[in-house]
Amino acid sequence: MSQSALHRPLLHVISLGVGERALLSAAAQEALLRADLIIGSERQLQTVASYPSQSRTTPLPSPFSDLLELLNSDSEQEIALLASGDALFFGVGNWLNRNLPASRLRFYPQISSVQAACHEVGLDEHDMQVISLHGRPFASLRAQLRNRRRYALLTDQHSHPQAIARALQTWGMQDSTLWVCEQLGYPEQRIREFSVAQLLASPPDVHALHVTLLQTAGPGGVLPEFPGIADPDFHTDGEPGKGMLSKREVRLCILSLLQPCADDIGWDVGAGCGGVAVEWARWNPRGQVYAIERHEERLRQLHTNREHFGVVRNLHIVAGRAPDALADLPRPNVVFIGGSDGAMDMLLHHCWELLPPGGRLVVSAVTEDSKGRLLQFQTQLQDGDAEWTQIAVSRGETLAGQLLMRPQLPVTLVKFSKRTSSS
Repeated sequence: MSQSALHRPLLHVISLGVGERALLSAAAQEALLRADLIIGSERQLQTVASYPSQSRTTPLPSPFSDLLELLNSDSEQEIALLASGDALFFGVGNWLNRNLPASRLRFYPQISSVQAACHEVGLDEHDMQVISLHGRPFASLRAQLRNRRRYALLTDQHSHPQAIARALQTWGMQDSTLWVCEQLGYPEQRIREFSVAQLLASPPDVHALHVTLLQTAGPGGVLPEFPGIADPDFHTDGEPGKGMLSKREVRLCILSLLQPCADDIGWDVGAGCGGVAVEWARWNPRGQVYAIERHEERLRQLHTNREHFGVVRNLHIVAGRAPDALADLPRPNVVFIGGSDGAMDMLLHHCWELLPPGGRLVVSAVTEDSKGRLLQFQTQLQDGDAEWTQIAVSRGETLAGQLLMRPQLPVTLVKFSKRTSSS
């Protein structure tokens, strides 16, 4: 970090809470008074207009990415940046922490729109999961909703209450209740409660400044609630539940061996139709999964499953043949090789070299030739340990009116764990 960056004046990030007039603490008022420049939207500037200040004002840059250039200018002026609600609760604060040193930032807290909405409706905030759909694909809601839970939804023009109600009906949660909380803290504040049926029958006019609270309810059964998605729920390149798809029992074992963690970068090499990649991304929403597949029809089904299960934010599809298709991907913490396309030896060594200490490499094998290559790779390891598992599953079928347990092909799974320096 340069010396000039270390000695730049503070950036005062002033949270405004909700309402037409900001209720600022004494410290926030002092920061506003001493600032040389105040940055905010027209509405935000109006909420602080009654506080004494001789500062120049400027609107938020458009596009928003230009804000960083403004904040990093060579000027020695102190800046106050206005933030709606609470800047550190789904606000601009997270972006600022990623892009500026902590020494430059001072935050002034306030109540968030979610807090205000919960108090108006009388719902416990600690029991409320917040989901931001603002500027995010609406399909991502599908990956996060569970039945009989409470949510606070921060929305945009694509995620209005009727669109949410339509999705809830499709997902088997048609008995849900929604509270639409508009213009919180303003004289025009309005809190309305709706059933899914009411929203679908007569969509209301809703002010752009609103929060939607949601209590999900209904028979459910459409969206998976727990690891182990039924095979027929996936789209495949064969008949339902078949095709190039890791079967549920094997998939669960693979996931348990992968042990995904928050912020992990994962590769699914030879992803097929996406059975492992989809569950991996769905149950570890704070990780990023890269699914590599070269077969054209399987890629189509992989895209369909990605959309169907809503994992559009953290499942990235890479079309191509490994290892060439891996060249531009972020370095992984964990890798699953489900298909090697004849390049098993090369893939094993390539992926292993890229893994950091503590990284995991899980490989599946069905043929004796593949198992032999895995055993040979194990004998060459100098910095790792191997765990072998073989899964032999039989599934019930009916033959001549009688129950028959039909065995599936046994699958061998090997987990290679790279030792840490303390191991």
